[in-house]
Amino acid sequence: MEVESLSYRITNIHQAYLNTTHVGLRDRLFYENKKISDRLNEIFSISKLLKNRNSENISFSSLLVEKCKRTIDQKRIEKNLFFL
Repeated sequence: MEVESLSYRITNIHQAYLNTTHVGLRDRLFYENKKISDRLNEIFSISKLLKNRNSENISFSSLLVEKCKRTIDQKRIEKNLFFL
């Protein structure tokens, strides 16, 4: 659930960043994007540890790893939006 909301927030941050020229707001969005990235990486690390402890192929931790991985990959693709 948290990964989903972080993913939506990343999308909103990118849209807001592209639509504003206010320097202060852009700085705040850039900083918030960094914090969300840190949180996603933290969740990803924890979910990988849980997945490795579990012997089942399909589990909640496996799904969480996949969701985090997809969100992080999407974020990498959109990363260049901040440097236009």
